[in-house]
Amino acid sequence: MGTRQLLLIASCLLIGGAVFLLPRTTEADKASESQVVSEDFSKQLEEVKKQTPAEQLGKIEFFENKLKGATGSERIPWLDSLRKQWDAQMRPGIAAEYVLQKAELSNDANSWKDAGMRFLGLASFFADSDKNSLLQRAIACLEKANELNANDPEIKTQLGIAYVEGSQEPMKGIALLREAVAADSTNVDAQLSLGFFSMKSGQYDKAVKRFTTVSKLRPDLPEVNLYLADALSMSGDKKEALSVIDKLLKTTTDSLIQASANQRKKDIQQN
Repeated sequence: MGTRQLLLIASCLLIGGAVFLLPRTTEADKASESQVVSEDFSKQLEEVKKQTPAEQLGKIEFFENKLKGATGSERIPWLDSLRKQWDAQMRPGIAAEYVLQKAELSNDANSWKDAGMRFLGLASFFADSDKNSLLQRAIACLEKANELNANDPEIKTQLGIAYVEGSQEPMKGIALLREAVAADSTNVDAQLSLGFFSMKSGQYDKAVKRFTTVSKLRPDLPEVNLYLADALSMSGDKKEALSVIDKLLKTTTDSLIQASANQRKKDIQQN
């Protein structure tokens, strides 16, 4: 999971399965697809395949037949091929299932990490039981990855996020994130996650410190300054929040960030 993806996912914490049929288009699609979350994967897969263009479907079924004829580790390259095909079709929920199957076969830290991070990413797009189910799968995969390689800071970071979001022991996750930062203060994903969790828990001063650190480490992520301005404003320092926004408006050419910055500036000035 890249840092920009984490920015999108973690920021959802401030405002706020049908996994295999994860929609490519509308919210209405997602609502209807969530009704079949309990169905068997193979049945859901067949339904999605009916919607797949013939050329792509031919490739998918070729790799499916290869997978059926393979045993043990021979299945891994075909699982990889199917994952790539479904990623190309923008069906990350299906792709995640093949990543999971690969992890179960290879049983190495990187494969379990890949599976866990995919389920964690998917969880951010769902709510209630669907979200919780995905988070539990993410935790299970990342725990196995951590058992196999406890020295991987990315595994520790993602497992920390999953614990905070999907377990009854959120402080266990916070502890992992703090451990990751203690080992490497330049761990941007861990710093970001701690910043967002601080915002969620109302610890705005701590969030300011985290976002300030990230903005210095990654000046190529201007959107971090939007969250820094939010944290400053919520902590009571509206003057500095406006200063951060003004600097951002002078340096970014991203129209979406500019629009968000202008709206934040208006909100701060009116409140």
